[in-house]
Amino acid sequence: MPRVVAIVNPIAGRARGVKLRAQAAAELLQLFPGMTFVESKAPGHATVLAQGAKDADLVIAVGGDGTVREVASGLLSVTGPLDHLTTRPLLAVIPVGSGNDFIKTLGIPADITNACRTAREGRDRPIDVTQIEMAGEGAPTQAHSINAAGFGFDASVVAATRKYKRLRGLPLYLFAVLDAVKSFKCPAVHIKAPGFEREQAVLLIAAANGRYYGGGMKVAPEAEPDDGLIEVCIGDSMGRLSIMRKLPRFVAGTHVALKEVRMLRTHELELEFLEPVLVQLDGDLLVPQPFNRFRLTVLPKAINLRVP
Repeated sequence: MPRVVAIVNPIAGRARGVKLRAQAAAELLQLFPGMTFVESKAPGHATVLAQGAKDADLVIAVGGDGTVREVASGLLSVTGPLDHLTTRPLLAVIPVGSGNDFIKTLGIPADITNACRTAREGRDRPIDVTQIEMAGEGAPTQAHSINAAGFGFDASVVAATRKYKRLRGLPLYLFAVLDAVKSFKCPAVHIKAPGFEREQAVLLIAAANGRYYGGGMKVAPEAEPDDGLIEVCIGDSMGRLSIMRKLPRFVAGTHVALKEVRMLRTHELELEFLEPVLVQLDGDLLVPQPFNRFRLTVLPKAINLRVP
């Protein structure tokens, strides 16, 4: 019997998450008798737990996009003499978070029963991971993103979601947008990628491996999670009224035609802001945030994911 470990975020999904986690545990035990469940205790702990599950055949992330990111980061540390995709455990996702955007690109079911069945019966698909090197006032460090990293306004929106305890999905992020737009100031940044270099004020920069973020906003309509490229959305500086007028375009994915938006596809991206800027990684705010310089690179097909 393959060794299966589920890493559970006990606070994912807010109030509704309690019921969803219980359902997931019951159904997974039926599908994988004798499997192991472990709970994360604090931000970053799921990464440590995934590192400790290096001998498992399948690791299941039970949580939201941030939990998936932490588990994937832990699995990235598992290396061996053979090809890493045969050395690292497989990753499966049971979505019980507030946004659950990552699964939308991969076609992983939002329904708990079907997501559990996919963990058991699905096929394996190698996907990319974005590595993010950060420098600034604090000691240099490194992080990963499996769905989308955001710099600027979208990170301010993630910060604002903390005020709305009972909402989930797109309604949560729309209320947070209304809150964040009141005080946001567009930061200046130097952007550099192969064949592209520019210095400007921006509303946001989203570096995406998946197509959706913010509870369903189609920020990167052409993103493919296994093409070795980051889909980058650069939104020019704009005022409050303009942000609100164009928000439906970001939800629908038609923002790519706006004159204020530029899309790049690249394997590497460098960002240097004049001062530290808010950053979100797969829906989690980077705290503390003393960094203003970032280098993003693709780790091609670094994780084997269980998909339908």
